[in-house]
Amino acid sequence: MDQTENFVSYLAGTNEAEYQGLYTFAVDALTFANKVHIYHWTCDKGFDHTHFQTVYETIRDFADELVEIVLATGTEFKLVSKSYIFNDEIYNKENALRKLRIFIDTVAGYAEQFKSKIALNNLMSDTVQTLEKEYGLLLKFN
Repeated sequence: MDQTENFVSYLAGTNEAEYQGLYTFAVDALTFANKVHIYHWTCDKGFDHTHFQTVYETIRDFADELVEIVLATGTEFKLVSKSYIFNDEIYNKENALRKLRIFIDTVAGYAEQFKSKIALNNLMSDTVQTLEKEYGLLLKFN
C-alpha cells in the first residue's frame, strides 16, 4: 500500500467517525425535542404554548433530516448506547430557554464544523435561524 491509499483510508475513517457522531447528536436532538414537547404541554397556554410547539417540531424535523442526510453518505446507522432521564421537573421558562440556548449553540457549532458539506450546513444553519427567532420571541415576551 502506498501513502495515498493510507491517507484515503484515514480520511474515510475520519468521515465515518464524524458521521457516526451526527447519528448520536440526532438521537440527542430527538430526545431534546421530546423534552421541549413536555414544556409545550406544561407551560401557560397562549404565546409560550404556540412557540414551544414550533420549537419542538423544528427540532424533531431537524433530527429526522439529519439522519437522512447522513444515511445518504452511505454511513450505516449505529446507535451509541445511552440513557436519557426524564423527570417530573416543573416547567420553568428560564430553565427551558437556557437549555434551548445550549442546543442552538451546539447546532451552530456543528454547522461550522460541517461548513464544507453543503447539505449538512444548510440544514444546521436553517435550523439555527428558525430556533434563534423562536428563542428571541420567547425571551422577549415574558
